[in-house]
Amino acid sequence: MGHRDTTVTEAGYVVSFYAGVATLRGLPKVFLHEVLSDESGRSAAVVIGFTHDVVEALFVDEQFDVTRPVFRSGKQFSISVSDAFIGRVVDGLGRSLDEYASIPEGFESSVFLEPPPIIHRKPITRPLVTGIKVIDTTLPLGRGQRELIIGDRKLGKSTIAMDVVLNQKYAKSPVQCVYVSCGQRVQKVDELVAKFNEHNAFLYSTVVAATTSESYLSQYLAPFIGCTIAEHFRNTGRDALVVYDDLSRHAKVYRDISLILGRVPGREAYPGDIFSLHAVLLERAAQLSDDQSGGSLTALPIIETQEGDVTAYIPTNIISITDGQIYLERGLFQKNFLPAVNVGLSVSRVGSQVQPKVLKEVLGGIRLALAQHKELQKLSQLETTVSEGVMQDIHRGNLLLELLKQDKHTHVTSPEQTVLFYAVENGYFDDFTEDEWSDFMSYLLDLFRSRHKPLLSQIDAGVFDDVIKRRIEKIVTEFKEEFLTTA
Repeated sequence: MGHRDTTVTEAGYVVSFYAGVATLRGLPKVFLHEVLSDESGRSAAVVIGFTHDVVEALFVDEQFDVTRPVFRSGKQFSISVSDAFIGRVVDGLGRSLDEYASIPEGFESSVFLEPPPIIHRKPITRPLVTGIKVIDTTLPLGRGQRELIIGDRKLGKSTIAMDVVLNQKYAKSPVQCVYVSCGQRVQKVDELVAKFNEHNAFLYSTVVAATTSESYLSQYLAPFIGCTIAEHFRNTGRDALVVYDDLSRHAKVYRDISLILGRVPGREAYPGDIFSLHAVLLERAAQLSDDQSGGSLTALPIIETQEGDVTAYIPTNIISITDGQIYLERGLFQKNFLPAVNVGLSVSRVGSQVQPKVLKEVLGGIRLALAQHKELQKLSQLETTVSEGVMQDIHRGNLLLELLKQDKHTHVTSPEQTVLFYAVENGYFDDFTEDEWSDFMSYLLDLFRSRHKPLLSQIDAGVFDDVIKRRIEKIVTEFKEEFLTTA
């Protein structure tokens, strides 16, 4: 945080104060997001709004003595960013929460920086491989993209975001990750940190945690703190990923603050500037041009819906800001189709332009094939007699759907996905039931990982000629015969 500039002598006095949310009088020249200091020069509050005679501020200490004056610092709220944040857990003000020493100072950066202008950006062309089959094949993400994860509670939104972070340890080029947990329970944050430790994710990750027990200021600032840390990596020429878990809770915190301040409520009682607040935050994700370091910042905001209603105020806001959405559906979750991603209602507007060339070639029109499969299933339920060809197409579609399923905290590389989808698309498993294919798939993956790494490396390098295809066919056919013999 900034320290008080002693040349500025304006003082302000608290008029109203509730849970750290205050209105003050005085401070006629204050500006937005300026730090207010106490008599000792320590940061006491942050300005979040003002009228011609009243200043609105959030206090660091919810037990602040309201009889004491506060003073202008002349500085916007900022934190000291550096690589020292890697491997650390910090609160919504950027202060250390783990058992290690305080974070060394680095470069001072405002938490409320403007998004990069369009002349400092370039098109998104590089993939962000998640290791999650249903995303990498049907909803490919690019470095610098903003992709919303949306769905009802308890459908696996946080699990998907967590797995994207955990799977970056397999990335060919490193991605520095920042996971922002805003308005969550302490227990959930503890579970997140434990999972990161278990998978060694702290080697390249930072967690920003502002739980429900922390101040309004901490919960309000947490996404901006996380974004600022991630921007440090982007601005030094690296690739960064920031997860906002979740912005619907952040919106509710801001709504509470606004109602306490007596601001005029709008739709669903949210203040009128909530769209602007989230738009500025998410627009900071970008792929920078080469003369601006060439780094990228990818954003994965999470939104929780009520009963699948994506037309509510906050969901429609974030959908309109982002470059696509991953929609999780309760019906799929109840059918044990995990991750419960509805491919038909999900979209990645960056799409196949960032997909690895070989995987793109193998998949072809997978989204169209899945849509046709859904229609064929409806047809088979209506018709008493269905042709053998249609039944074969339905069966192969079922195998594809089975292939899209994946256990949490597991990873499948692009070459491995290429092998699996190529085999299914070419009918190598048409004589399998879905259960047989599900069992066989894991054994087949283990086989390629243990005995055929050079082949996977060739595919990863972009080689997928007839020689490679014949080798895949030979390996799969021989292993299939062995599997059926021993089954």
